[in-house]
Amino acid sequence: MTLPEATPPPVMAAELAAFCARARSDGSGLYGQLLRENVGDALRSSFPLFVDRLGLDALDEAAGTFVVEHPAVRPQFHSIATEFVAFAQTRLRLSPALTALLEYEWMLLAAEIDPAHVQAGGRSDARVALNPTVRLVLLPFDLAQDGWASAQGDDTQRPYAIFRSSDHMVRTLPLTHQACLLVEHVRDAEAILPATLARLTAALVSERDILAWVMQELASGLLCPPPEAFGEDS
Repeated sequence: MTLPEATPPPVMAAELAAFCARARSDGSGLYGQLLRENVGDALRSSFPLFVDRLGLDALDEAAGTFVVEHPAVRPQFHSIATEFVAFAQTRLRLSPALTALLEYEWMLLAAEIDPAHVQAGGRSDARVALNPTVRLVLLPFDLAQDGWASAQGDDTQRPYAIFRSSDHMVRTLPLTHQACLLVEHVRDAEAILPATLARLTAALVSERDILAWVMQELASGLLCPPPEAFGEDS
């Protein structure tokens, strides 16, 4: 038996709406301060590199404007990070590099909380698939060289794969041009035998290099065994 949803009395609903409106618009009151502090704490936890570059004063100002002006699509508190990214992309005057840094840290968080199951292991002679939590991105700074530290960026867009491994570690893997080509083939096939991958890319990559790459990325977690639902080997 499904119980009907409880509806608060109109007077209570009106009082609650007024209370929330005051907390959002007035940062000097107790609940307004608590709301802004909680939002700030969530942002510092979710985006430490971005906050370090932006500065705490600018973050407090951005959090206050976010609370007052942003009509959240996802009202749950754990969705603050996603809502703030949407707000920052349209309302904050951030440099392209700082925006990219914010989006990069959001993708780290998204990979961490992705509900997909990541299988461990895999053999270099069996079908492989991309890690189901993977995000493929282009970033205007070199993470290996701490190029994000000044958040200035440059005109070079560098490819990376962001994913959560089977041991629940979130990793960022730089991709070469050759790796991008192989990743694209694996993604398009959904699941593929290394021998098939070698045949499809024979004009550009040797079979030996293909097998070495598959073994390397099975170890890194970028590749993993495919779910059983993918069907027969191909």
